[in-house]
Amino acid sequence: SCPLRIIKFSNIIIYFSNYPTNHRSFFIRYLYLILLFATLIFISCSDPIEEEAEVDWRNLDLKQNFQEESIKSSGINRYELYNGIDKITQLLDIYSIGIVYKGKLITENYSYGDKESLYNVYSVTKSVLSALYGHIIDKQILIDESIQIGEYLNIEDSTKQSIRIDHLLMMTSGISDDMSYMIQQDAVSYILDQDLIFDPGTWWAYTSAGTHVLSGLFTTLTNESAQDYAEQYLFPELGIINYYWQKDEKGINNGGYGLRLRLRDMLKFGHLFLQNGKTANGQILSSSWINKSTTKLIDFREDFGYGYLWWVYVSNNQPIYYAVGYGGQYIIIDESKALVIAVTSSARSSAQYRDQLLDIIFGTVISSFSEVN
Repeated sequence: SCPLRIIKFSNIIIYFSNYPTNHRSFFIRYLYLILLFATLIFISCSDPIEEEAEVDWRNLDLKQNFQEESIKSSGINRYELYNGIDKITQLLDIYSIGIVYKGKLITENYSYGDKESLYNVYSVTKSVLSALYGHIIDKQILIDESIQIGEYLNIEDSTKQSIRIDHLLMMTSGISDDMSYMIQQDAVSYILDQDLIFDPGTWWAYTSAGTHVLSGLFTTLTNESAQDYAEQYLFPELGIINYYWQKDEKGINNGGYGLRLRLRDMLKFGHLFLQNGKTANGQILSSSWINKSTTKLIDFREDFGYGYLWWVYVSNNQPIYYAVGYGGQYIIIDESKALVIAVTSSARSSAQYRDQLLDIIFGTVISSFSEVN
């Protein structure tokens, strides 16, 4: 409400009629200032900030849908946000964008598809697989990520035997990025039969083939596919029931790409990390795994690096980490602002489109939200 919106002018008019004639020019100027002030008050109150009940965004029940809230809520520069969203929706290759701020769905926009559409998130799949590894370490199915894969997989080459799980999580394994693995009869064996491009742990090179080895190893460790395991321990806690995950000829889920998710479920997965791995129903992933996997473990430059299958960008000394999929698929988490952004795009998008998209997100959209206490 705005108590100054309604101004009683009757008293001013009566006072004016009794005012001495020779002083009326001064009074007119005085009345003009009063009216100008009243107009400004009216304008400022005509589109007020909407104050709504806050939710405990650190402890949401992610099985439930997000509460929806107006873009006019407190803590949001709505004009800057409107501008950013408008620019994004004008991009030709955008499919959808959703934003959750302090636990509430602020905006959800679909240029292609709708809230029930399953989008191919490509390499965002890798970040989901990383979370599953955190879960089996939490459950002590796996001691830790420093274990060499030769302890579990039948590998003759001693150098390949020495590849550690954390090498695969950080893309430092030396496995080449041979993208033909999914058409092979035995994808994991095919990948491991190829020559390494460097010794494990000595360099960094992006490799979807390497993360498919992770998925194969996951099945060996748990006697379940990544999908079957996720259906027991991860997806139900996020309310994810409608999705698709590609498998190779051996029934191993594609560890490099091949997961399809709804936009809202991408937001749910991101919010689990914002909530430090817990929901209202308990701890799903340990906070230690959340912190480790989203820390800049590989430095590309001072403000940019890589964690355990997460990209990490540092802005104003605040880390922003995100899952990235081919063509412009993103789940972006800014903990300092209690902010999760999910984006899907055409797989045929250009590098120019993706540069423009990220410039708008990081330069306009994220900056339109205030930090939380």
